[in-house]
Amino acid sequence: MDSRKTHLRTLRSVVLAAGSLLALFFLLAFFPKIISVFLGTARELPAGRQWEGQVMIAMILTFMAGYAIGWWRPLWGGLLMIVAALLVSGPFVLQGNYGSLIFGIPQFVIGVLYILLSRLEKRKSIENGQRHSV
Repeated sequence: MDSRKTHLRTLRSVVLAAGSLLALFFLLAFFPKIISVFLGTARELPAGRQWEGQVMIAMILTFMAGYAIGWWRPLWGGLLMIVAALLVSGPFVLQGNYGSLIFGIPQFVIGVLYILLSRLEKRKSIENGQRHSV
């Protein structure tokens, strides 16, 4: 077996596993909050800060969509993950709150890895004379 093919297969496994771990972390972190919102028992955010909850909901939905799409289309999944990272980091960082980077940086890194995986798979398929859809 071609060692480059083995390395690409290993990289794919590592990237998908990293995405899975982050998705699992987000589900464990946000699932109780989502349930409490639906049950009506969630703590209300102070006046003028409701947008923070909306940003987090947009981030989790965008990341999960990117994660799911990334299994079949790593380029598009990675791009959505980067959008999710910018969604969660941008508004908070603009206000001087850098705590959101704890969510944004891992999403950004995994999104970049998905895109790298996509590019390497495309290059490999071109080398093999196969047609590769993005």
